[in-house]
Amino acid sequence: MSLPFYEEVARRLRSGRALAVATLVDRQGSAPRAFGAKMIVGADGTTAFSIGGGAFEAMVIEDAREALRRGEGFEKEYRFTEQGEGATGMVCGGTVRVLVEVLTPPAPLLIFGAGHVGRELAHLAVRLDFTVTVIDDREPELAAERFPAGVARLRVEPDFGAALPEVPRGGYVAIVTRCHRTDLAAVRHALGRGAAYVGLIGSRRKVATVVSRAFEMGTPREALDALRAPIGLPIAAETPAEIAVSIAAEMIAMRRGAAASDALRSLTPFPRSRARRPA
Repeated sequence: MSLPFYEEVARRLRSGRALAVATLVDRQGSAPRAFGAKMIVGADGTTAFSIGGGAFEAMVIEDAREALRRGEGFEKEYRFTEQGEGATGMVCGGTVRVLVEVLTPPAPLLIFGAGHVGRELAHLAVRLDFTVTVIDDREPELAAERFPAGVARLRVEPDFGAALPEVPRGGYVAIVTRCHRTDLAAVRHALGRGAAYVGLIGSRRKVATVVSRAFEMGTPREALDALRAPIGLPIAAETPAEIAVSIAAEMIAMRRGAAASDALRSLTPFPRSRARRPA
């Protein structure tokens, strides 16, 4: 397949849109296109490129849209006959098999805090299909050479008092700032905005203090109940790099299914408090 095809896939994913790719993986007898033909299908049914046109392609488009709704691909046989299972209503007489893959854009991750843990997490997350933005109020901590290519850096007002970024719905938030005051500002900003994951670093005592003060300042209890704190899976992590691994693992578990994250929390024999220290 041509370079323009892959460029179009990349363009759509960068814009934050999920898409399906339909590929002709087998062909028997007469069929409109050869093995390997590909088509891009959007959730709204818009397409780019073609695997054959006509009633056959229309059927694949609807099947691909259903795959996008389910978030799961499939492989299916289509028959160029007027009747029978998988019939397209066409009379060519051949059959094809089509593989439909669902591709989702990288999940946005906001890391509040550019200290040791935040930096380690940024390095790890860009390799795990997250679009990373690091937020801090300290200019030296946001120096470009501290972070890998592709990581956005945002300087905000002192003590995270203003200019905080919008939290994208379905996105991920890791709060690993330098102290409880900046943690509190980030927690109050991040919760209740539709993020899939909001985690806070710290000991249980520190977490309890931040949560109590956030509630006193008006953050709803139901929003605070969604906070993952102390952040990360309890793997007895101690170094910044190890703590970053525990955070990334919890975000992956959440991305794959919240039940997986809860199960891992309940199975571990390690104490959670050892891994939580200010960034």
